Amino acid sequence: MLAPVSITGIGKCVPEKVVTNDDLAQIVETSDEWISKRTGIRSRHVAVEETATGLAICAAKDALAMSGELPENVGVIVACTITGDDLSPSLASRVQRALEIPVCAAMDVSAGCTGFVYALVTAASLMDTLNKDVAIVVASEIMTKYCDWTDRATCVLFGDGAGAVVLKRSEVAHLLHPILSATPDVDDVIVVKKENRDTPFTGPAESPRESIRMKGADVFTYAAAVMETTLTELRECCGDQPYNKVVPHQANEKIIDFAVRTMKLSRDNFFVDIANYANTSSASIPIALCDALESGWLNAGDRVAIVGFGSGLTSGGAVIDWTIQNKKENK
Repeated sequence: MLAPVSITGIGKCVPEKVVTNDDLAQIVETSDEWISKRTGIRSRHVAVEETATGLAICAAKDALAMSGELPENVGVIVACTITGDDLSPSLASRVQRALEIPVCAAMDVSAGCTGFVYALVTAASLMDTLNKDVAIVVASEIMTKYCDWTDRATCVLFGDGAGAVVLKRSEVAHLLHPILSATPDVDDVIVVKKENRDTPFTGPAESPRESIRMKGADVFTYAAAVMETTLTELRECCGDQPYNKVVPHQANEKIIDFAVRTMKLSRDNFFVDIANYANTSSASIPIALCDALESGWLNAGDRVAIVGFGSGLTSGGAVIDWTIQNKKENK
């Protein structure tokens, strides 16, 4: 059982530079029609001077400001990234320092595109274990630094960004039915390797520039199946109080459409913003939640399912009873 918590603040941060599909057509053999038809992507934000750390700090600051919590009240920070700027200190520790949080538990998790779901469940669990009242969960990715910009099958898929939420202990549980799972990736369908490093004992190491390697058809098959399985399990867990909205990982609009068709759900109940961001890996769900709230699509009182899937092969989901009122409700 998770500690009874609610989300009291949310924030996002994306790089300033926007790269459209037409822009990509100038550097690789592709077109807006080719990309949008297969993925639903129209543009993405690309980091130029921004860093994963800087984006994470920005998103976490906004989430903390919305929550109204003081930095000294934060007892846990869990960050998730596969494209962090440093091996050490952790991204969570960098956020702690920037937000001037004097003492807290701070750690990173790595679960690919499912990272935010893993981090959210981990943070709530740590709040219970450590008896802490407030936690920050932040996801930040600079995926474009790991793209092969000569490979039109992968470079068009990714973008950069960060999203964060603040969790606060509550009398009633608002984060429900966590699911975390992983299936061995025996065929290496999604891999991003680190560069080789030499030592005096190994001799010179070859250090080619490592890029995202992905078997697209296998990824689609896995993602479509596990998304349906997770949403079905969450629906069963909810019983007679089903979720009414879904915010999935924004990997490919066709994956979402597949789940809608096979589960016979309404497309209007799925929030999709991949057209503007592409796949931002672990940051995609919190960015989408932030946009869903700002647009008025997500309202206080909604029961929303989140579902993620990614390298590992990892997957996960949870149900959130949403409590933050959007700006349009307040007018």
